[in-house]
Amino acid sequence: MKIPLLFSGKWLMVLIAGSIISGCGHKLAPLGHYQDTPVVADGKINDWKQPLRFNYPGYAIQYNITSDDKDLYICVSTADEETQLRMLRAGMTIWFDPKGEKNKTIGLFFPIRKQSEPVPSTIRSNERLDMETRKAELLLQSNYYNTTGFLHIENGQFGLTDTSSPIRLAIKNDEKDSLLVYEVVIPIRNVVGLKWMAKAARNKLSMDLALNAMPAAGGGHYGGGRPSPRGLEFRGIGGGMRRMGGGRRYGGGAGGNAGQKEEDNWYTFRLPLTR
Repeated sequence: MKIPLLFSGKWLMVLIAGSIISGCGHKLAPLGHYQDTPVVADGKINDWKQPLRFNYPGYAIQYNITSDDKDLYICVSTADEETQLRMLRAGMTIWFDPKGEKNKTIGLFFPIRKQSEPVPSTIRSNERLDMETRKAELLLQSNYYNTTGFLHIENGQFGLTDTSSPIRLAIKNDEKDSLLVYEVVIPIRNVVGLKWMAKAARNKLSMDLALNAMPAAGGGHYGGGRPSPRGLEFRGIGGGMRRMGGGRRYGGGAGGNAGQKEEDNWYTFRLPLTR
């Protein structure tokens, strides 16, 4: 039986539209990278394939994000001393939105932003010991983290060894490779709920990793408040990276935060259930 031309044309348009929608959906929410072997959050990079999967243009930082059927794994590393000091002093923030949008309702703050210190001209920068001593002091102060909005986890402050929280964190200096390594393991159910696996194939998850702006010289201790993140953007697994907004790349080193802007940079994906 011959199909009328008009009818077949309508179906052709439907098929084309469906293909376009399907293609766009995949670009907006690619699958994440499945982690075959669980990562131990110990501040050592040997659990990760090196170099780490992604780079930050304009920042001497590498990172990777993976997951299995239980946890989200994140690793950030840098060998650049200026960036190391900024990570330790300004702190980092990770935001999650289980609806695949850009709502800052679930947040992990670690390291916590530290008290300001003198600008580099007042430090004996010609002495190598000063830099190593300062990093060691900041690492010792990076012994707790703050949470907000996680499911089945109280909002507030936790020590790194606190067993009342299922989140595991570590940040250490690898003297062999001169790397500062940050690792975090977060149970997926504390972000998207206990029944997330039944919805994983169609639901999107958004995450924002932000390197916070440096505190201004002479400022107070920011402690556990909600920091103003200077975001570092995720463009997607396997994709490129871009920075948004202006301002100086490193925010003035150990000095003030002149020229910095708050930036929101989100990455949206679907959780993989298998490799």
